[in-house]
Amino acid sequence: NAGWPEAAMAGALGFCLNGPRFYGGQPSGDGWMNENGRKSLDAPDIRHALRLYLRGCILLGVLVAIVTFIAH
Repeated sequence: NAGWPEAAMAGALGFCLNGPRFYGGQPSGDGWMNENGRKSLDAPDIRHALRLYLRGCILLGVLVAIVTFIAH
């Protein structure tokens, strides 16, 4: 489940994500992630989120390379 990283992204970018949904016509009862964040998002917000994601992936790759180098 993506709840933890989704909540981290919502907080980092100041977005309000997720919220109540319906499954099979029944409300899920889920709350908002970062309820005080912006709910109206557009294409530049998606690009901003993708840039943050890319930086996180690069950082993870660098950390894995360092640990691999040190372990051998």
